[in-house]
Amino acid sequence: MKKILAITILMLNISFGASVFATFETKAQKSTKLAFSSSGIVKKIYVDVGSSVKEGQILASLQNDDLLALANTARSQAKYASLEYKRYLQVKEYINKNQLDSYRLKRDNAITQQRYSESMLNKTVLRAPFSGIITSKNIEEGDVVTSQGATTNAFGMQSLGTMKLVIKFDARYYGLVKVGQPFVFQIGGKGAKLKTTISKVYPSVDEKTQMAIAEAKIDNLPSGLFGAGTIITDK
Repeated sequence: MKKILAITILMLNISFGASVFATFETKAQKSTKLAFSSSGIVKKIYVDVGSSVKEGQILASLQNDDLLALANTARSQAKYASLEYKRYLQVKEYINKNQLDSYRLKRDNAITQQRYSESMLNKTVLRAPFSGIITSKNIEEGDVVTSQGATTNAFGMQSLGTMKLVIKFDARYYGLVKVGQPFVFQIGGKGAKLKTTISKVYPSVDEKTQMAIAEAKIDNLPSGLFGAGTIITDK
């Protein structure tokens, strides 16, 4: 009897609309933990917690004088090999084809070595993958970092601007929650009520908690806040 009553109540909610209780957490649109992909000693740190950075900006670098020297040597060798091949290519009618092929191979190998040297050098420089703000710093100048392990977690960063509310609600109401519905909420369950709109409903449900997830966008709030609210499904 209780089971039948519960099903009846749920069906009434679905038929006549319902307001769905939900909890949320504020998160940045983008967030990441940054690490060096090479081992070495931290030579220079260019940012701190709270620094605003642009995409591609250098955040820190490792001691790399040896790799810099190798890269410069490789560039010079690639330039010389390219010029040499170009000179022999201009007189190819007068030289043996195998000899010309050897100069071309020499040029190609030099260019490959240049690219490899520059790649190794780039791994000693940590750059911002997108524009945002530094949220944590876990290294200091002189620290030893490795390409494996927690010691390489150099910085945390997140995007600026519009935040997202990651909203969780009982999976029983999954079919009721739609994009475009209002979400009225309070930070920490207290204070003024705020309002936004559901912008995304995740296509799956958490198997362990049986909670469904949606998202909404909000301005002028920091990440890491928690609270609760109501998704208005019966407007």
